[in-house]
Amino acid sequence: MKLILFSAREDEKVALETYQKMHPEIELDIYTEAIDENTMSYIKKGYDGLIASQVKAIPEEAYHLMKESGIKVFATRSAGFDMYNLKLLKELGIRFTRVPVYSPFAIAEFAFTSAMYFSRDFDIIHRNVQEGDFRWQNSITSTEIRHKTVGIVGTGNIGRLAAKLFKEAGATVMGYDLYPNKALEDILTYVSTVEELVEKSDIISLHAPATEENYHLFDADLLKHAKKNLILVNAARGSLVDTKALLDALDNNQIRAAAIDTYEHEGPFVNRKVSLDEVTDELFLRLLKHPKVLYSPHVAFHTHTAIENLVHIAIDGAKGILLGEEVKEELKLD
Repeated sequence: MKLILFSAREDEKVALETYQKMHPEIELDIYTEAIDENTMSYIKKGYDGLIASQVKAIPEEAYHLMKESGIKVFATRSAGFDMYNLKLLKELGIRFTRVPVYSPFAIAEFAFTSAMYFSRDFDIIHRNVQEGDFRWQNSITSTEIRHKTVGIVGTGNIGRLAAKLFKEAGATVMGYDLYPNKALEDILTYVSTVEELVEKSDIISLHAPATEENYHLFDADLLKHAKKNLILVNAARGSLVDTKALLDALDNNQIRAAAIDTYEHEGPFVNRKVSLDEVTDELFLRLLKHPKVLYSPHVAFHTHTAIENLVHIAIDGAKGILLGEEVKEELKLD
């Protein structure tokens, strides 16, 4: 069995070495580059499966090259798959696996701590200290989490754990999901509309997938329903939030703050070192410089446990398909 893996990162090195020692029967060719016009030539006859971790879209020609080369399965080291052309994979008869669950606690924990950063006014405290202002002022007199209402948008694996963290900290927790989970009713109370959730929440944590229906779910109209003290946390998908509308709401003091781990146009920046002087995305620069924004480059998942699981489960998925096994991580394209 021969596999090709793209976008290998330094932080994945140990996990990849461990997997190769555990499975010497698998020939695994590893490349650090992503799949693009310059690297798709690495896809040659003899490979049975391909493992990727893309931020930007893959050229259409690369998919056809996979088919021509005999690749039977495409495995992504991620839960999200909006960056892939699933329709074309289906047409070409290439099966697809992902890693829907790798460490939901990592992301839930990150969302919780990001929310608490603003909830306890660390942004203001830090700014004051940097300016030599050590006074106890009204601006840093915060409200304890047990006196706040937290709204969870998307109550799947990650949203459930985030809700539990907030609940255990003493918050009142509400949830919004197109498919409510009755098993969570001891943790949260579901509301029927996202507008109601926004109107009642002091903190909102997003854990919904990127879909056509969810595109810019948090836009200018929805943010008009928010409390002025709202803290918005997005550690899910960048497309859930209309970034311009969010920044305008912050500028106009419609909401308190935002912790953004996923930006809707993050492709050119995530997991890269760039010169900010050369960045032409004015919206991104505005996001980075905003005093009420805590930006992080899509790192909510980034723990040792999550990285090992992403690598091992993705390769196992490709291996299982090729061995004719039932793979629960397969996304049926039929």
